[in-house]
Amino acid sequence: MRLYAADSLPGELVTPLRTQGRKPAPPLSVSTEFLDPAGKVKVPTRESFVGRRRQLQSCLRTLTQSTEEIGVLIYGMGGLGKSSLAARLCDRLPNFQRVVLVGRIDEPSLVSRLVEKLDDNEQRKQLQNPDEELRFRFKRVFQQLWEAGKDPFLLVLDDFEVNLELTSPPAPLLQGEGSLIPPFPRREGGLGGLGRLQPIAAEVLTALVWAIRETYTNHWLILTCRYDFEFSQLQYFYKQPLEGMRGADLRKKCNRLEAFGAKSQVDEALKSQARRLADGNPRLLEWLDKILQNSTVDQVAILNRLEVDAVELREQVLAEALLQQMDETMGEMLSQGLVFELPVPREALTAVCENIPNLADYINRAVALGLLEVSPDKSLRVPRILPLTLPTHVETLHQQAAEVLYRLWRGDTKTTPEEQQLEIHRLALFGKQGEIASTVGSDLTTYWNQKSRFRETIYLCKSTLDIVESDKILFNLARAEQEIGEIEQADQHYQQALELCSATDEEAKATIIHNQASTYLDKGEIDEAITLYYRSLEINERTENSYNQAAIFHELGRCYSKKREFDKALSLYQKSLEIKECIGDVINKSSTLQCLGTVYARKGDRDKALFYFYQALQIEEEFGNETGKGKASILMQMGQLAYSEKDFVTARKYLQKSFEIFQQIESPNAEKVKEIINRIEN
Repeated sequence: MRLYAADSLPGELVTPLRTQGRKPAPPLSVSTEFLDPAGKVKVPTRESFVGRRRQLQSCLRTLTQSTEEIGVLIYGMGGLGKSSLAARLCDRLPNFQRVVLVGRIDEPSLVSRLVEKLDDNEQRKQLQNPDEELRFRFKRVFQQLWEAGKDPFLLVLDDFEVNLELTSPPAPLLQGEGSLIPPFPRREGGLGGLGRLQPIAAEVLTALVWAIRETYTNHWLILTCRYDFEFSQLQYFYKQPLEGMRGADLRKKCNRLEAFGAKSQVDEALKSQARRLADGNPRLLEWLDKILQNSTVDQVAILNRLEVDAVELREQVLAEALLQQMDETMGEMLSQGLVFELPVPREALTAVCENIPNLADYINRAVALGLLEVSPDKSLRVPRILPLTLPTHVETLHQQAAEVLYRLWRGDTKTTPEEQQLEIHRLALFGKQGEIASTVGSDLTTYWNQKSRFRETIYLCKSTLDIVESDKILFNLARAEQEIGEIEQADQHYQQALELCSATDEEAKATIIHNQASTYLDKGEIDEAITLYYRSLEINERTENSYNQAAIFHELGRCYSKKREFDKALSLYQKSLEIKECIGDVINKSSTLQCLGTVYARKGDRDKALFYFYQALQIEEEFGNETGKGKASILMQMGQLAYSEKDFVTARKYLQKSFEIFQQIESPNAEKVKEIINRIEN
């Protein structure tokens, strides 16, 4: 069980020192054992570590439950937090003797560190015996520790890439009719053209793995390395790639940094630019955080320079030897992969790189080198920190990308996560794929309108209409414009949607006419609105759409209420209410109850008005939209009723609550409510 808190804990969570019977505190964090070349601690403390939950869970599952693997290999580009993840794993496994070696490994250094952890003098002598082969010394000591019930070792070999012999990749060779011989020949201990594991390190790692497997003991190994590499003993390791932080992990990381945090005084545009430049890399975020905090430098100039030439950024996380591994063909593949901003399935990357020979080999090699990020779900993404640009044939590339993601991510469902739908839509716009942009955009903006995200809806609809005419997009645009008070524009777009709508799609036509009628009602052109509502009602009666019929009777009630024909309005509202009760439309029932209350209030029947208002408020509190718009509207009506009766205390209470909700969702009603509150206070 864990407790998650914000900036402060709710109280003491441990027994005070010197309390009788108090158990010893858990071991201190192992973070102080992870040192950079300058001798400084390079990983966060246990308390300041954020994110990487899925990677932690996967590695812990291996280190506590696996019967096949004896360790984990954590790999990825510099700055992603490999050492930090290893340190956190150590903290989560307190019942081990933790040993950390940073950088180059050999027999003397490893033996020396293990000897420090042994209490038994005879075991120390056995481990240091130069006359016996290393693997047998490890085996004997590991077995003895196990039999004596001692805590097993958890060995961390950090920055393991220094134990690789880097070489330049061999040039591809032509064979036959222009086909390529696989350009990266495989060899034991090597990653194709990257290099091989140095003999001394290979000997030590082989001895460790053999001894642990031979003794069947619970000793474990954690390797952190910038690259995945080929080595026979790695078949016994779980491989955990790391990617740049995104989503909740990125938000948590930024909140811990002064310049990016919620209380930061740094300009939002600068923070956004810096976040984009960092591309989710924790080390780059920390580096840019220092720049944004330094008021003595021209921060705008520095960030703009990094936009043009990111050499300084790359120096923070990329080794020069790594960039030398990126030959022309791999560079072409990665450049084409830049078309995707989100991690995508391997099949998607394959689709846009179909012109690359031996593509599977190049993808595998790029993953191993950390030139392709790998998400927990095996999706791939090209880091933006690489010195690459999109190819010239961008429209075709975006077209291919939109088509493949639409097929892979959407299929026949509409449950695709929002960020994935936005990625498909972005690609469709650049690739001039109007049908895809319209379909995805329609789904997105329908949802956004329901959530009162009207400004976002308007922006996306207008960008979609730049490449395609769509009645659904025009309809959602008009709805959003109507909600923020742009009635004339909404009316025009409803009319355009109606003209584009298929003659056979009667349900869509009825819905557009219904909404267009509401714009006339908003403009005070009541008779025109009534005419349109009856046109829509005629279609819905023909198609037997009870849901829409109830909505139209409700709107007709509004029309006659505005004309002060209250008995006619009450009759129509009651008809709407009966249908809604019959079909179980509880949520929309509240709006009709509210309107009934409004009519009775205008007729001077306070008791009946409050009777309906309270029923409506109860439904909104239990089933209403999360934005609270319906609740705010009812509270406004109740406040106005109290105000009209000069009960100013009650009126202000209801109106203030209503104002806060309307203001939060940017509703024009916020100003109306504020005016009444001001009259009360003055």
